[in-house]
Amino acid sequence: MILITNFAFGQEKVAIDQNIVKYEIKDEFNRFDNIANELKKYKSFDLEIKENSNIKILNQYSTRFTGHTISFEIDNKLNIIKSDYEYWTDVAEIGTEYKILDIDFRLNQNPFKGTNALRGQYEMKIKKVNENGETLKQITFKGKFKTFKGIDKSSSDYLWALEQNKVFYGITNENGVYLNPDIRPKLKSNIKDLVLKLKELSDLKIPEFRVWVVITEDGKIERESIRFSSSIYNDKLKNSITDILFEDIEFYPACMNEIAVKSKLPMRIRLE
Repeated sequence: MILITNFAFGQEKVAIDQNIVKYEIKDEFNRFDNIANELKKYKSFDLEIKENSNIKILNQYSTRFTGHTISFEIDNKLNIIKSDYEYWTDVAEIGTEYKILDIDFRLNQNPFKGTNALRGQYEMKIKKVNENGETLKQITFKGKFKTFKGIDKSSSDYLWALEQNKVFYGITNENGVYLNPDIRPKLKSNIKDLVLKLKELSDLKIPEFRVWVVITEDGKIERESIRFSSSIYNDKLKNSITDILFEDIEFYPACMNEIAVKSKLPMRIRLE
């Protein structure tokens, strides 16, 4: 991996704005919070009080192939003493660096008076230059962050951010289905009874077929998520098979951290 990094010093001022963009919406801002720390042991958002009493705010994330690290150090007068922007990729860009041109940095409150419910947003104008100092392009990076430290974990704010992070880090899909649970689901029902019922369907004349199902936390098949291979193309037949699968099949559900979760499973059903 090649690390492409830049740091910039300046005396930009942090603005205090109680009406900064809401964290719990999808928009053009990259999101950072400390819930991600719990999921991936990765500092998506971190706040550090330095020895000189300055505050350092750190935002990080990785998509395995690329990643960002953005940090700000501010003093008790809300001056930005130092700002850093790092970008890394698994594609070599030797001699390339990024220079911060301008920052619009806002917090909803003064962090030196309290950090509970602290949130912020920033917009960074950055130029990418080659080893000769020539500008290759200019980009704008927008970020927003929020601390959920001490928040009620049953609150709607926390649950929204938790689900968004699970999707971002590839833990679940958009429907809350876990992609790689600690324990996979296992069939609990008798497969022979299932095959006998399927054989009674006069329209089912193939020796085997495939079906993809979502297993709920209760070990039942989620009816609306059933998907068939192309060999089952008759809608009436699909409905009949769906009825049998939904009513007669039960699983031991998948588990994540010893808690039952939704999971997806491909099934190959042989009738002969």
